[in-house]
Amino acid sequence: MSETRVGQGGVFNSEPSRRVSVSMVVLGTVAAVIGLVLLLVPSDQASFGWFAYAPLSNTTFSPIGLQLSPRSQIGIVLFIVGLAVLAFGAGWMLGQRQAASQRRLPDPGSSGN
Repeated sequence: MSETRVGQGGVFNSEPSRRVSVSMVVLGTVAAVIGLVLLLVPSDQASFGWFAYAPLSNTTFSPIGLQLSPRSQIGIVLFIVGLAVLAFGAGWMLGQRQAASQRRLPDPGSSGN
């Protein structure tokens, strides 16, 4: 059942907003953890490629920049998206908490008459 309270702004339902905020935090955490696992678990070694010829010189080719596998790229994207969703959910929960506390507190400027 959903909880219905009467406040200064009228009747509001707190259950859907709480469900949204908790689900955003859970989904953000899951996405960040999956992305981190994809980044940290080593991928399989390639079982193909050139292996039977001598290099042409004493220097080795090193491409400019960092070469990431598609799995690592997906991990990075999932980790960043998960952190963003987690931050948005935490901000949502803080906003709901502050709004609820402001509805409960009396106005400090009122004289009580």
